[in-house]
Amino acid sequence: MTVYSQTDVIQVLKAGKKDANVLAKAYLNPYAMALGDGLNNGWYNSAKAHKQFGFDFSISVSAIQVPKSETTFDLNLLGLTNLSPENAANHIAPTVAGPDQVGPRVLVKDDNGNTISSFNTPNGLGLDIVPVPMAQFGFGLLPHTDVIGRYVPEMKYDNNGDQMKIGFWGLGVKHNFKEWIPVLKSLPFDASVFGSYSEMKAQSEITVGPGDFNDGYVRLVADNATDQLLKFKTKTSKYGLVLSKKIGILTVFGGIGHSKSETTINLLGKYKVETSTGALIFDLTDPIDLTFESKNFCMDAGLRLKLAFFSLFGSINKAKYTSYNAGLSLGFR
Repeated sequence: MTVYSQTDVIQVLKAGKKDANVLAKAYLNPYAMALGDGLNNGWYNSAKAHKQFGFDFSISVSAIQVPKSETTFDLNLLGLTNLSPENAANHIAPTVAGPDQVGPRVLVKDDNGNTISSFNTPNGLGLDIVPVPMAQFGFGLLPHTDVIGRYVPEMKYDNNGDQMKIGFWGLGVKHNFKEWIPVLKSLPFDASVFGSYSEMKAQSEITVGPGDFNDGYVRLVADNATDQLLKFKTKTSKYGLVLSKKIGILTVFGGIGHSKSETTINLLGKYKVETSTGALIFDLTDPIDLTFESKNFCMDAGLRLKLAFFSLFGSINKAKYTSYNAGLSLGFR
């Protein structure tokens, strides 16, 4: 999200801190929600735990479908203070998951109602399916109990001269409680309780040049004595009940529980919005501070196919959005 949204986030600062936050949140909301759902997917493909010291390594990808209703938003429903559509009939703007086309033009007005600037709301990316790849390792640490780990060490790379970095970790536990209860132990299926927690952090440097975001009337100036950074952090958790039934080489599995995610996005640094003659309009410090939260009842159902020394699995999941997960695992159960 940090890569494609830098220009969009900076552009909306011309509207002032309050309206910039409102507009950025409406624009970015679908991908923030999809990321939370994606990080909570793919933790298990069976309720049966490994034998003690058994293990597996799996690679999967989740494809999260953003509903059509969340590919656009209505500018008139945001409660904007300094912004209004230039054309009253053109007030439906694309979200980041919306169509790749120019958004409606909006006017920026001062406290006296005078127009001081204008700009188009950000384009969508034309991508309403969000892929989230994942790799994880499961280990039978205790009887009937798996510990599952996900980890990506902090990686750094260059984005047109701006340094970006991203890192991720997650921890899950699955316990087959049925094996401890005599009445349930003889039933022909496996049942486990499951819980997980994960975090993803990323940040990117922001460079605002002297001629950037200058429309001839209003310009955006960054105070280069401060660090301009775009940061985001996502925290997710999930817990619930997992059931599965093995039929030959095929395992049918499903889960029900609760899914939660929180994503924060912050644009740090000092910025000034001023007229072409240098008159100050807005003086902004750390201007973007967004929080996206999702708490949902969640369900999933899927199949795993055992083939020699590896398995293929796939599932459909429902939390905030509907998503699909597929992958491959290798190991010894």
